[in-house]
Amino acid sequence: MNRTIRWLTLVSLLLPPLTTGAGADSSARIVVGPNILVSRDGDFPHVEPIVAANPKDARNLLGGAITSTRPSGGMSCRAYASHDGGNTWIATDFPDLEELGAGDPYVAFTPHGTGIFTALADVKDETGRTRSAVFVRRSEDGGKNWGPTNDLGYSYDHEQITVDHTTGKYAGRIYIGVLYGYPEYKVGVFRSEDDGRTWIGPVQAISGRGEIGINDIQPMVLSDGTLVMPYADFEFLPGKRKTSGFVASTASMVLSEDGGVSFGAPRKIVTHQLNLDDKAGRGFNGFPSFAVDNRSDQFRDRLYVAWADDGRGPTRVYFSSSDDRGQHWTEPRLIDPTAPAHARQGQAVLAVNKDGVVGATWYDTREASDGQIQFHEYFTASTDGGKTFLPPVRVSSAISSPRGAGNMNVQASVSRYKQYTLLQMPSVASRWPTGGDYVGLAADRNGVFHPFWADARTGTFQIYTAAVSVVVPPKEKAATTPPAAPARTKALLDTSVEFVFDTSRFDAATKTVEIPMRLRNLTKRPIYPPITVEILGLDNPDPDLAKYPYPPTFVVGALNGKTGAGATFDFSNALGNLEALEPGAQTGPVVLKFRFENPMEHAPIWFKVEGMVEGEVSR
Repeated sequence: MNRTIRWLTLVSLLLPPLTTGAGADSSARIVVGPNILVSRDGDFPHVEPIVAANPKDARNLLGGAITSTRPSGGMSCRAYASHDGGNTWIATDFPDLEELGAGDPYVAFTPHGTGIFTALADVKDETGRTRSAVFVRRSEDGGKNWGPTNDLGYSYDHEQITVDHTTGKYAGRIYIGVLYGYPEYKVGVFRSEDDGRTWIGPVQAISGRGEIGINDIQPMVLSDGTLVMPYADFEFLPGKRKTSGFVASTASMVLSEDGGVSFGAPRKIVTHQLNLDDKAGRGFNGFPSFAVDNRSDQFRDRLYVAWADDGRGPTRVYFSSSDDRGQHWTEPRLIDPTAPAHARQGQAVLAVNKDGVVGATWYDTREASDGQIQFHEYFTASTDGGKTFLPPVRVSSAISSPRGAGNMNVQASVSRYKQYTLLQMPSVASRWPTGGDYVGLAADRNGVFHPFWADARTGTFQIYTAAVSVVVPPKEKAATTPPAAPARTKALLDTSVEFVFDTSRFDAATKTVEIPMRLRNLTKRPIYPPITVEILGLDNPDPDLAKYPYPPTFVVGALNGKTGAGATFDFSNALGNLEALEPGAQTGPVVLKFRFENPMEHAPIWFKVEGMVEGEVSR
C-alpha cells in the first residue's frame, strides 16, 4: 500500500462541541513501577511495539516490534517474551522475516495460553513485484519457542488481531483484520477456529467501493461473541486528496454476530481532523484506539475509543464511549483537561482490565525543551466506566528525543519504479517520528497494566515497559488499628543485588562516559529507600593490585555534588512510585557519569550499595 496514503489514514478528526471530564475518584491511585528496558538485543531502532498478556499466567507477556536487523539492510520484526511479569525479556528473530524484510508486527494470546505472532513479510509475486504477505506463528510455551510459519497469502496491509476470550459459542476464535483490494479498498477478516493452526478468509467486512479509502483498526469481541470491526476512511481520489491544511476522516464500525462469517451495516463513531501543515507534530496522530469491557458486571460491553485531534489547536487526546454496541457515542471530551496549553499529545492507546478499569497511555510533550518534539509516556485510568479519569501520571523516567543520532541514521534500500532503479534513504526518525504507527498496552490477569512504548531517551528507539496498577480501596472498610511497621535498618547490599547495565554512551568531545545502571533484588525480602550507590574510590582499592596511571578524573552529576570519593547516586526515584524494591524486581536505570583523562585506560571504580531492610537480608 502507498505509504503516503497509509499515513493519511492516521488522521484525527472534526469534533462536536467540546466538553471536558469532571474530577475522578479521589480514593483511587495509580502506582507505577520502574522503567524496564525490553530490547536488550542491540543499539538499533525498535519501532511499532505491541504487547499481549497471557490469560492463564499473569507473569507471561508477549511483545513484538519492527527492528533494524536485516543483514542486507532494512527492517524486520522480532518477538519478545517475559515469564516474570515484565522484569526480564528474551528476544526471538525469525529467519524468513530477516531474509525477506517485514513490518506491522502484532501479538496475542488465545484462551489456551498459545502465543500468536503475526507480521507482514515482503514477498515477491509471480512478476517479481514486492507484496506484503501475512505470516503467522504459534508458540505453546509463552514465546520461548515458535512453530513454523503459516503463510496467509498476499497482498494485505495493517493486520490487527483480536481473540474471543468470552464463554460464548465462538469462544477461542482468533480474528485478524486486514486491508486489501486497492483501489477498491476493502477491510476483511481472517479467522481461526483451531487455536491458530489453520485459517479461513479473508471475509469482506466493508468496502470503500473505489470511492474512498479505508483502513482497519483493532477488532474487538463483545461478551456474547459479537465481533466488532472498526475502520477509518480517507480521501485518495485525485482532486479530493489534500496535501496541506486540515483533512478529515470518519471512524466507523461493522459487527459480525456469526463469528466473522458475515457483517452488518456500518455504524459511525466519530469524525476528527489532522493538520497536514503541522510538520513538527507528524506522527502524534495515530489511529483511533479502541477497547471493550466484556468481563465486568457494571460496564459489560461498553465500548471505548480515544484519538488524537488537531481540530482545536495543539494535538490533544479525546475520548468517547458507547453503551449500545456502537449505535450512539458520548460527547467527545479531553482525556486530560489539565494539559498545559503548549503541550502536544498523541499515540493514544486503551485497554480494560478484569475489574472494568479503563487504562489509557499517550505521548506528551509538556516537558519538551526542543519545540514540542521530545515526549514522555503518560498514563491515566477511569474507575467509573469512562465518566471521569484520574490525574495523569508520567510513566517514563527520562524524556525521549526521537531525532537523536541513532534514529537519524539512514535506512538505505533500493527499489524499482517502472524502468528506474531508486536508492531510498529514509531514517527511522523520518518514517516513524514517534516510534511507529502504534504502541502497546495490555492488562494481565491480575489487572496490572503493561504499557509498551518506543523510548528514545538515548536517541535510538528502544522498547520500554513498566507495571502500572490502579489501586482502588474497598468501598467499606472496618476501622482497625494498623500494625506497627517492622523496624528497618541500613544494610550493606553489595552481594544482595545484581547490577544490570543498559547500553553505555561515550562522548569523545568531553571524554565522558554515561553508564545506565539498575539494581535487581536477589534477596527474599523487600529493600526500602533510601537505596544508594556511593563511590569509595576511583582506582583499585587493594594495595596488592596495580594502580592505573589514568583513573577517571571525577564523577559527574552525583546526588550530593561530590566529584570523587563520597559521591552518591540515589536509586530511590528509580522505583517509580513503588514503596520498595521487591524480591526479584529491578530498579529503573540511574545514569552514572565519569570523565576520563585517558579514555583508553579504564580503571575500576570502588563503590558500595546500601539500603533499608527489615531484619537481616537473606538469599
